Amino acid sequence: MVHAHGHSWQKARLRPQDGTLVFDQEHGVERALKDGFFYVQQPPDMDLTAGDRFARSFYLPTGPAGDNDPYRGFTHWTAEQLAPHQGYFRRKADQTEQFFLESAWWDTVYPQELAQQATVMRDFALAILRGVLSYLDLPPKLWDQATGRALTREGTHTLTFNHFRPEVKSRGLNIHKDSGWVTVLRSIEPGLEVESDGEWRPIDPAPGEFIVNFGCAMEILTRNTATPVAAVAHRVVEQRKADPAQHDRFSYALFVDSSLDETVVPGLFRYEPGTGLELEAKFDTFLNDILHNTYQQHTTGLY
Repeated sequence: MVHAHGHSWQKARLRPQDGTLVFDQEHGVERALKDGFFYVQQPPDMDLTAGDRFARSFYLPTGPAGDNDPYRGFTHWTAEQLAPHQGYFRRKADQTEQFFLESAWWDTVYPQELAQQATVMRDFALAILRGVLSYLDLPPKLWDQATGRALTREGTHTLTFNHFRPEVKSRGLNIHKDSGWVTVLRSIEPGLEVESDGEWRPIDPAPGEFIVNFGCAMEILTRNTATPVAAVAHRVVEQRKADPAQHDRFSYALFVDSSLDETVVPGLFRYEPGTGLELEAKFDTFLNDILHNTYQQHTTGLY
């Protein structure tokens, strides 16, 4: 997709028969790794109805008795009931209110159709990650350890929802980089911007496409290789509503992260060609710093 300022973002599709990530343009993968973002075609049989419905409803109060919409009334699920960084968050410095839920909780908390969609999105995101890894300077025998077991059920897989409150006068979502490997984003309205060559450039939604971006773990792992991958700073600009009938902006994303269990993997690695994997950082410190700094007024979620 080419924008008025001439920047084009790469487009790809996942070939179902062999899991190859196929880019539309020659050198598309090299461009995508440098951009840190690309579009990927949604599988035609993937139903996003439940996710879209939850995104528009999770923050609303439960209806009157007899009108129990299973997609409303989720603000009471907080980190206290679940685990750190899980559940509902109402941000003070941003327009967003959010709902984070890791795969261990999907069947307990989400409506059944949404838990099913989350599983399908996770499997698709892992296929995207495998497709990307196949282009990198990283021996396949190291993929499992290098990605902190992200490619298996031992990884951390989170489905996160964002509702942007236009009545809140502030930025949409602060400048940040994602922490993990790949993020598969469902968005249907403009507002997302990416820092590219010193400028903020829009990456607007394309019908039938997810937006994929890379996180800090991928950037750290590949920094010294022949195929470095960029984790690019991005933000959502302030959302305003011209028409009261227009629905609020929403988005949701499947985040693929490493296992946070240090008995499974000790932390984040970088790959040194000729030497192998070198431990770069502990997960908890790294993740907590990025999350803390993302949601403060005067800091950014960068590392």
